[in-house]
This record gives sequence, C-alpha cells and structure tokens, in this order.
Amino acid sequence: MNVVASVLVSTVLILTAGAAFAQSAESGERTFNQQCKSCHTVEKGGASTLGPNLFGVIGRKAGTAPGFEFSDDMKKSGITWDDASLGDYLKDPKAKVPDGKMTFAGLKRAPQLADVIAYLKKATQ
Repeated sequence: MNVVASVLVSTVLILTAGAAFAQSAESGERTFNQQCKSCHTVEKGGASTLGPNLFGVIGRKAGTAPGFEFSDDMKKSGITWDDASLGDYLKDPKAKVPDGKMTFAGLKRAPQLADVIAYLKKATQ
C-alpha cells in the first residue's frame, strides 16, 4: 500500500472512531432519565428534591443553587461547573467531593458521560 492510500485509510478510521464517540444530547437525556431524574430536575424553576435542581448549572459555583441545602464539603469545593468539572464529578462523585450528599456511584463509560454532559448543557440553559 502506498503512503497516500495508507494516510487516507488511517484518516477514515480516525474519523469513524471519533464519530462513534460524538456527544449525543438525546442519548444523554435517556441516561439522565434512567439514572439522575429520580433525584434531579432540570427545568427553570424546577424543584430541588433529593438533589438540587440543575437549571443553570453550567458556569455556576458548586453548592450555590437556590432551594437546596448542600454539604459543607460541596460548598467549600471551589468547583465551578463546566464540561471538565462535571466530567470529573459525574465519573466518581465521592472522589471529587468525599463528604458530599450525592450517593450515586458515577458514570464510568466515557461516551455515556459525554452524552449526559451534552444533555445538561442543552437542557439547563
């Protein structure tokens, strides 16, 4: 195989693999509904239940959502929610905020995690 053909095949494989991990807000919504919705709402003015309402979470300082009593650990975490901090936290909440109230074990699969973040970015603005 010549160099040009080899580069072309490699490029196609890389683009195909990247597409397989593209963020999908629709898939994220399904995961959110299955694993997060029992504790969290996303609607503007939505209730805080077992967890805080997540409307406006992107760009907000952790532990400051109105209508929810956060742990001291969350309030003192220094986190401002963005893609990276949400990813770290949702992968393993207790690793990020050990004495936080969230009992969820985390989203361990990277594509599923990216999808939930894509959904939150769409649904909470």
